[in-house]
Amino acid sequence: MRFTTPIKVALAASTILAPAGASYGYDLAEDEIEEFIVVAGRRSQPITEVAKSVSVITEEALAGRQYTFVVDALQSLPGVNINQNGTFGGAATVSIRGASTDQTVILIDGVQMNDTASPGGGFNFANLDPNGIARIEVLRGPQAVLYGSDAIGGVINIITKSGGEGFGADAFAEYGAFDSLRLGGNARGGSDRIGFNLSASYAETDGISAADEANGNTEADGYENLTLRGKVTAKLTDTASFEVTSSYVDSENEFDSFGPADGDEVGETTEFSIAGRARLDLFDGKLNNTFSVEYSNIERENFRAGVSTFTAEGERFNLDYLGVLDITEGWTLTAGAQHERIDSKTDDADALTIDSLFGIVTYSGIEGLTLSGGLRVDDHETFGSTTNGELNAAYVVESTGTKLTAAWSEGFKAPTIFQLTFSCCGFDANPDLNPERAKAWEVGVSQPLLDGRLILGATYFDQDVEDLIEFTFSAGYQNIAQASIKGIELTIDAALTDTLSLQANYTHQDADDEGTDERLVRRPDDEAFAALTWQPTGKLSTTIGLTYNGDELDTSGETVPSWTRVDLRASYALTDTVELYGRIDNLFDEDYQQIFGYGTPGTSAFAGIRARF
Repeated sequence: MRFTTPIKVALAASTILAPAGASYGYDLAEDEIEEFIVVAGRRSQPITEVAKSVSVITEEALAGRQYTFVVDALQSLPGVNINQNGTFGGAATVSIRGASTDQTVILIDGVQMNDTASPGGGFNFANLDPNGIARIEVLRGPQAVLYGSDAIGGVINIITKSGGEGFGADAFAEYGAFDSLRLGGNARGGSDRIGFNLSASYAETDGISAADEANGNTEADGYENLTLRGKVTAKLTDTASFEVTSSYVDSENEFDSFGPADGDEVGETTEFSIAGRARLDLFDGKLNNTFSVEYSNIERENFRAGVSTFTAEGERFNLDYLGVLDITEGWTLTAGAQHERIDSKTDDADALTIDSLFGIVTYSGIEGLTLSGGLRVDDHETFGSTTNGELNAAYVVESTGTKLTAAWSEGFKAPTIFQLTFSCCGFDANPDLNPERAKAWEVGVSQPLLDGRLILGATYFDQDVEDLIEFTFSAGYQNIAQASIKGIELTIDAALTDTLSLQANYTHQDADDEGTDERLVRRPDDEAFAALTWQPTGKLSTTIGLTYNGDELDTSGETVPSWTRVDLRASYALTDTVELYGRIDNLFDEDYQQIFGYGTPGTSAFAGIRARF
């Protein structure tokens, strides 16, 4: 698809921390190049053809904003809410558009990392280090057709770095508040036939008290993390290739006792994933085939005074086929099959299997218009079969660059092994639980102005979730709840001057329990993020960021007050290969909580150095 130059610049103006509906990636030297998105259709698509709401965090954003944990980067996105019980290593959850953290699919290089041994099957983001990550794509809204169970809120797709021709490396080291040390690096290389990237990072800190110091808690809770990642790619022929990816995390965090209050508690976690993929192109590239084998394992153990108090282990094994067929001019079929085996080794139950078939047909034969629709059938060995669908439309007005989108989709979440087998307190396990189900629709618009120097975006979404699984002490796990979530996401991306730029977003949502007519817990009605970047020279760059989180209803029944935090970042390139950087978090020493009773750091400073070889 071709655009006039001002429109191409507008569509490309923001590839860092911006929703895809408002940003299209570009290269001033090659302004025909658009940004491509993978997560929306499980294939590489020009962003102009994507109707779904996607936000992208680039490698440059992760480094430039100096994020220590991926969870901090996710908090800057529209429609995404973070809660963490203790900043360093405390359990961190992510809610997308009001859906629970258990209703979000987490992928690292295509491997689903949701913890099959946790009660709800969610993922703990506390240990996810950004080193070695090339790109994060966050897809909002139900996505059952392409991603199956758990994708009611959306999908977080993490893509790690690949190697290429030649050899190179980079390294970093930083030190700062709370006696915090973080260091790591990447080594990459290869030829036109084979490539590799290996990354490693290590972090440790004395931390702060997980239970809020304002409540008399004085014991600091430390944290330690080792993360290793690797990817090897090989091109066997012009039509056949394969890759192997793997990730390993070993972490230890001190945390406080129930209350919360100071306590001698320690948690140890290991997370491991590995995948092998073979790709084969047939019929002169008209049919692209991908065959995948994926495995993930998460082990957790807690200790009190050196004595083990809790253990859990879960694993997931997938066999996948994905085919992308160019049927004829303007028509594409994306189809696949999946066999999934889910096991919770700590529960007295057999592993569960889900077998799936899905397909999406896309039409893009009219200039600027893209239409798609798809279905998925999942056969769960416990509750049987379920069918889900989606419809999408996107249209770009060439003369103005206006992009209009509309999407309707369904989602479901299968009961976890824990929910199906847990019995206690006089009630039996409930093997007849049904999956949670969601239906949602959204409409959006993005508009470039001032020759692409300003891009405005807006999306309205409406989602209903039925048969939510809740626990009661009288009957255990039951399908008894319903939720209604409506909201709007607004974005702005502006090049104010040649050296000054602004990126900002605001989300308002009403997330209510339809049975009680009360707010869903830990979902703020209002969130906002803004980053103002000043780059006066090619060597110096500074960013001031503002994060606002509205008040939230906590599980305790208390209301956690709203808060606003301001952060400052700066970097200076000493040479073409060496850069100094530093940051001040919570510049104005805001006293706030994300979860009732758990503290957050006050003003804290960090400094570091990066080098490329």
